[in-house]
Amino acid sequence: MFDGAPRELHQLSDTRWACRHIACRNVMDRLPAIVQVLQEIASEKHPQRAVEARGILAQMDLNFAGCLVLFRKVLSDSKFLSDMLQSKTVDYSKVFELIESLKEILAQYRNPDSFEEMWHETLELCQRSNIDTTQQNPKRSRLTAKVLQESVISSTLGQHVVPDNKHAFRMSVCYPVLDNMIGEIGRRFSNTNCNIMQGVQALNPSSQTFLKDEAVFLLATAYDSNIENLKHELHQVRVLLEKKKRKKECPTTLMEMTQWLDQYQDVFCELFRLCKIAVVLPVSSASCERSFSTLRVIKTYLRSVMTETRLSSLAVLNPPLILPIKIASQIDLKDPHSHKTPRY
Repeated sequence: MFDGAPRELHQLSDTRWACRHIACRNVMDRLPAIVQVLQEIASEKHPQRAVEARGILAQMDLNFAGCLVLFRKVLSDSKFLSDMLQSKTVDYSKVFELIESLKEILAQYRNPDSFEEMWHETLELCQRSNIDTTQQNPKRSRLTAKVLQESVISSTLGQHVVPDNKHAFRMSVCYPVLDNMIGEIGRRFSNTNCNIMQGVQALNPSSQTFLKDEAVFLLATAYDSNIENLKHELHQVRVLLEKKKRKKECPTTLMEMTQWLDQYQDVFCELFRLCKIAVVLPVSSASCERSFSTLRVIKTYLRSVMTETRLSSLAVLNPPLILPIKIASQIDLKDPHSHKTPRY
């Protein structure tokens, strides 16, 4: 039915939402095949499988197709920002530009023309997948209990209205989702946070804004540093680094910059303090968070009695990424006694 490699649904994760973007993309691209398979299962004689298939088919309506199109657009546009923030060589000055671009894109989706294009794509998806788009007869609204008639109700009372037309979908699904996304991006990436990211990037020797006064002052202002003393320290550090560069001993990373300033911490106290803050900030330590993904590999059910010291040591080594490389470099392929399975 479809050309190309087969698609499969990724297991959803609570911490890594990138799999949700892949799931939305695969379901939307293969929705006609999914509907056809469910229809075949629903006609089987196996009662339990048939009932589950009919239940899933009953939920695949116009609202489902619209949400699929909407979330694929939103998650696809947000994935670029997520990938850049998780990159090991991220440039936080570029992240600020990408954040502003994402806000503009989400705001454009609220325009009537963008919604019309989205709704047209939804109807085409329903037509390809044989999903009924006719408006259902409205159900009788549930009356509020007399006890609650004069009360302020802040939660639902069992009413669940499924939008089955364009206006209802736009007002009850599309606009709330977009507004929530724009609000969350504004909250997580406020002006203060963006200034801190630009300041952290200015302390990285590989950055184009390295030790520029305007960028470093953004971080210094956020952490109440002495701007006057910092200005003189930056001038002297730039002179020292120029001499180091001639000897090819100049630091290349933020960690090396912090270690180099350690010997001058009594002289460049303000700059050294900012470097220590930048090193431990969560926005610049995404690589260490990747080690938590390997804990399930390290401490399995067969290793449930592993002590905390051993677990911490193996987590620092990060076996799936580091140990195979080091073991392969130490194995002598010509020595038959060296091919032994290592014990961790």
